[in-house]
Amino acid sequence: MNRVITEAFRNQFDSTFHMARILVKVCPEKVWAGTYNEVPFWQQVFHYVYYIDFWMREKFDDREWRTMIFEDAYTTDLYAKSYEGLFISQEKMLAYLDAIQAKTTCLFDALNDEKLGTSVFGDNPQFTYADVITGQIRHIMYNLGYLNGILRELGLPESDWYAYNEPEGA
Repeated sequence: MNRVITEAFRNQFDSTFHMARILVKVCPEKVWAGTYNEVPFWQQVFHYVYYIDFWMREKFDDREWRTMIFEDAYTTDLYAKSYEGLFISQEKMLAYLDAIQAKTTCLFDALNDEKLGTSVFGDNPQFTYADVITGQIRHIMYNLGYLNGILRELGLPESDWYAYNEPEGA
Protein backbone atom coordinates (compact mmCIF):
# COMPACT_ATOMS: atom_id res chain seq x y z
CA MET A 1 0.00 0.00 0.00
CA ASN A 2 1.19 3.48 -0.87
CA ARG A 3 1.86 5.74 2.14
CA VAL A 4 3.54 8.82 0.62
CA ILE A 5 0.56 11.12 1.23
CA THR A 6 -0.24 9.43 4.53
CA GLU A 7 3.26 10.14 5.83
CA ALA A 8 3.01 13.76 4.66
CA PHE A 9 -0.25 14.08 6.62
CA ARG A 10 1.36 12.41 9.64
CA ASN A 11 4.35 14.75 9.54
CA GLN A 12 2.16 17.85 9.25
CA PHE A 13 -0.14 16.66 12.04
CA ASP A 14 2.77 15.66 14.30
CA SER A 15 4.44 19.05 13.78
CA THR A 16 1.20 20.80 14.72
CA PHE A 17 0.70 18.49 17.70
CA HIS A 18 4.27 19.20 18.84
CA MET A 19 3.50 22.93 18.85
CA ALA A 20 0.33 22.28 20.88
CA ARG A 21 2.36 20.36 23.46
CA ILE A 22 5.03 23.09 23.68
CA LEU A 23 2.33 25.70 24.31
CA VAL A 24 1.24 23.84 27.46
CA LYS A 25 4.86 23.54 28.61
CA VAL A 26 5.86 27.20 28.10
CA CYS A 27 2.72 28.75 29.56
CA PRO A 28 3.34 30.16 33.05
CA GLU A 29 1.02 28.72 35.72
CA LYS A 30 -0.51 32.12 36.43
CA VAL A 31 -1.46 32.56 32.77
CA TRP A 32 -2.64 28.93 32.50
CA ALA A 33 -5.12 29.59 35.33
CA GLY A 34 -6.00 33.09 34.09
CA THR A 35 -9.02 34.18 32.07
CA TYR A 36 -8.71 36.06 28.79
CA ASN A 37 -11.71 37.40 26.86
CA GLU A 38 -14.03 35.55 29.26
CA VAL A 39 -12.37 32.15 28.72
CA PRO A 40 -9.75 30.57 30.99
CA PHE A 41 -6.53 29.81 29.10
CA TRP A 42 -6.58 26.14 30.15
CA GLN A 43 -10.18 25.84 28.95
CA GLN A 44 -9.24 27.08 25.47
CA VAL A 45 -6.54 24.39 25.37
CA PHE A 46 -8.97 21.72 26.60
CA HIS A 47 -11.40 22.77 23.85
CA TYR A 48 -9.07 21.92 20.99
CA VAL A 49 -7.39 18.96 22.70
CA TYR A 50 -10.79 17.36 23.32
CA TYR A 51 -11.58 17.64 19.61
CA ILE A 52 -8.26 16.04 18.67
CA ASP A 53 -9.30 13.15 20.90
CA PHE A 54 -12.78 13.01 19.32
CA TRP A 55 -11.80 13.23 15.67
CA MET A 56 -8.47 11.41 15.53
CA ARG A 57 -9.60 7.79 15.81
CA GLU A 58 -9.70 4.75 13.59
CA LYS A 59 -13.35 3.84 14.03
CA PHE A 60 -16.35 6.13 14.29
CA ASP A 61 -18.76 3.77 15.98
CA ASP A 62 -20.23 3.39 19.47
CA ARG A 63 -16.92 2.38 21.06
CA GLU A 64 -15.40 4.62 23.70
CA TRP A 65 -13.07 7.04 21.92
CA ARG A 66 -11.88 9.21 24.82
CA THR A 67 -8.33 8.59 25.97
CA MET A 68 -9.00 10.36 29.28
CA ILE A 69 -12.38 10.96 30.83
CA PHE A 70 -12.98 14.11 32.83
CA GLU A 71 -16.08 14.99 34.83
CA ASP A 72 -19.26 15.36 32.81
CA ALA A 73 -19.27 19.06 33.73
CA TYR A 74 -16.40 19.61 31.28
CA THR A 75 -17.76 20.74 27.94
CA THR A 76 -16.28 22.00 24.69
CA ASP A 77 -18.49 25.11 24.87
CA LEU A 78 -15.96 27.84 25.64
CA TYR A 79 -18.57 30.07 27.31
CA ALA A 80 -20.37 27.42 29.35
CA LYS A 81 -21.03 28.31 32.97
CA SER A 82 -20.47 24.67 33.95
CA TYR A 83 -16.72 25.34 33.90
CA GLU A 84 -16.91 27.43 37.05
CA GLY A 85 -14.87 25.74 39.76
CA LEU A 86 -13.27 23.26 37.34
CA PHE A 87 -9.61 23.20 36.40
CA ILE A 88 -7.24 20.96 34.46
CA SER A 89 -3.59 21.36 35.45
CA GLN A 90 -0.80 21.59 32.91
CA GLU A 91 0.51 18.22 34.09
CA LYS A 92 -2.90 16.61 33.52
CA MET A 93 -3.18 18.27 30.10
CA LEU A 94 0.27 16.98 29.13
CA ALA A 95 -0.78 13.47 30.23
CA TYR A 96 -3.92 13.86 28.09
CA LEU A 97 -1.80 14.94 25.12
CA ASP A 98 0.57 11.98 25.63
CA ALA A 99 -2.38 9.57 25.61
CA ILE A 100 -3.81 11.18 22.48
CA GLN A 101 -0.43 11.03 20.75
CA ALA A 102 -0.30 7.27 21.33
CA LYS A 103 -3.76 7.03 19.75
CA THR A 104 -2.86 9.23 16.75
CA THR A 105 0.31 7.21 16.15
CA CYS A 106 -1.83 4.06 15.91
CA LEU A 107 -4.26 5.85 13.60
CA PHE A 108 -1.53 6.92 11.18
CA ASP A 109 0.03 3.45 11.31
CA ALA A 110 -3.33 2.00 10.20
CA LEU A 111 -3.85 4.47 7.34
CA ASN A 112 -2.61 4.42 3.77
CA ASP A 113 -3.06 6.76 0.81
CA GLU A 114 -6.18 4.98 -0.42
CA LYS A 115 -7.83 4.93 3.00
CA LEU A 116 -7.31 8.70 3.41
CA GLY A 117 -10.13 9.17 0.90
CA THR A 118 -12.48 6.83 2.78
CA SER A 119 -15.45 8.34 4.57
CA VAL A 120 -15.41 8.01 8.35
CA PHE A 121 -19.25 8.27 8.49
CA GLY A 122 -20.78 5.80 6.06
CA ASP A 123 -20.71 7.22 2.54
CA ASN A 124 -20.52 10.91 3.47
CA PRO A 125 -17.76 12.36 1.23
CA GLN A 126 -17.51 15.44 3.46
CA PHE A 127 -15.84 13.47 6.25
CA THR A 128 -12.94 11.44 4.92
CA TYR A 129 -9.85 10.67 6.97
CA ALA A 130 -8.07 13.38 4.97
CA ASP A 131 -10.81 15.87 5.95
CA VAL A 132 -10.55 14.86 9.60
CA ILE A 133 -6.78 15.25 9.68
CA THR A 134 -6.66 18.58 7.86
CA GLY A 135 -9.59 19.85 9.90
CA GLN A 136 -7.74 19.07 13.11
CA ILE A 137 -4.54 20.69 11.90
CA ARG A 138 -6.54 23.84 11.08
CA HIS A 139 -8.40 23.80 14.41
CA ILE A 140 -5.23 23.32 16.45
CA MET A 141 -3.37 26.06 14.57
CA TYR A 142 -6.28 28.50 14.93
CA ASN A 143 -6.29 28.01 18.69
CA LEU A 144 -2.49 28.03 18.94
CA GLY A 145 -2.39 31.35 17.12
CA TYR A 146 -4.96 32.81 19.50
CA LEU A 147 -3.20 31.50 22.62
CA ASN A 148 0.25 32.48 21.33
CA GLY A 149 -1.18 35.97 20.84
CA ILE A 150 -2.10 36.09 24.53
CA LEU A 151 1.41 34.98 25.52
CA ARG A 152 2.99 37.45 23.08
CA GLU A 153 0.86 40.32 24.40
CA LEU A 154 2.07 39.50 27.93
CA GLY A 155 5.69 39.50 26.72
CA LEU A 156 6.08 35.77 27.37
CA PRO A 157 7.64 32.91 25.37
CA GLU A 158 5.25 31.18 23.02
CA SER A 159 5.05 27.95 21.07
CA ASP A 160 7.33 28.76 18.16
CA TRP A 161 6.88 27.42 14.64
CA TYR A 162 8.02 23.82 14.27
CA ALA A 163 8.23 21.79 11.07
CA TYR A 164 9.56 18.29 10.55
CA ASN A 165 11.17 19.15 7.24
CA GLU A 166 13.01 22.33 8.17
CA PRO A 167 16.39 22.54 9.87
CA GLU A 168 16.31 23.75 13.48
CA GLY A 169 16.51 27.50 13.69
CA ALA A 170 15.09 28.02 10.19
